[in-house]
Amino acid sequence: MAKNQSLLQVLSLFTLILLTSCGSVQKVAVGTTGSLMYEATKGLETQGNWDNFKDGTLANLTLVDGLLHLKPEDTELLVTAIKGYTGYAFAVNETLYLADYYQDIMDSKNKNQAIYNYAKAFSYGLKFLESEGISWDTLIKSQNKEGGVVEVLDNHLSKNMLHYEGVLFAAQALGGMINLQKTDMALVASLPVVKGMFDWVCTNKPDINFGTCQIFYGTYEAARPRMLGGNPEKGKEIFLKLIAEQPNNWLARVSFIQYYIIPMLEEDDYATQKFFMETATRKHYKELLGKPSRPTEKDFEEPRLRLYQSLAVKRFEIIKKYEEDLF
Repeated sequence: MAKNQSLLQVLSLFTLILLTSCGSVQKVAVGTTGSLMYEATKGLETQGNWDNFKDGTLANLTLVDGLLHLKPEDTELLVTAIKGYTGYAFAVNETLYLADYYQDIMDSKNKNQAIYNYAKAFSYGLKFLESEGISWDTLIKSQNKEGGVVEVLDNHLSKNMLHYEGVLFAAQALGGMINLQKTDMALVASLPVVKGMFDWVCTNKPDINFGTCQIFYGTYEAARPRMLGGNPEKGKEIFLKLIAEQPNNWLARVSFIQYYIIPMLEEDDYATQKFFMETATRKHYKELLGKPSRPTEKDFEEPRLRLYQSLAVKRFEIIKKYEEDLF
């Protein structure tokens, strides 16, 4: 948290200087800051304290908004904003909404905030795509053409991490909006575009972000009704394969619980994953104490997994609280 606050203080001072500088100097300086902000998102993934992430991230995103006002076409800033608002909506707003959902709270502020932040992320996503010559109308029309969304993205984007993340998180933002507003048929009709965007990223970079692709495809299969092409058994296979390949990405396990085990009422599978997550939760809180004499456990050897792990713990705690009502 202190690290994030220090970065925010430095960049806030820098932004104040920019606002009093001439336009050409501003754009050069913002471009340098854009690279710094984009690289800093990797550091946020090492945040093992979910509450610190919740409390500290929005201020940084507001700063990104301000920088984009100065240089709206900066690709690194756009991708930072897409990634940041999508990540916050998913990790914080949707996580808090999970408790509302299990309590049948109809008018949930957390749900609305998730939608708002996903919408903001996707608006930046559209600007990113437009800056690369891709309009929303082109993506929609491509669904009826050979090659579809994947071919459009192939023709306009470079195969580098910046473009992969821009497309990935824009797709996740749109997918999140759809998942939270399933009665909006016009919005639901955009789901094939979401899948096409994921297909482009995941074909070229299947291991991106420790299993994000597999979590999407597992959820995509498990959460859709069979009459709409869903295949829960296939979804289960995808989740179990990911869990075997990425045992320290606890979010894979909790997503398996949330999107397959609970809807399918698989109590035996829940007992297995519950046992693992209870052990993982104890390790997680022990690790947060940070005693220097204790060696790092294998679960925490990849620092960038800490945010995924802390999110998984938070969601598991909510699920466990309401488990008697769920099974």
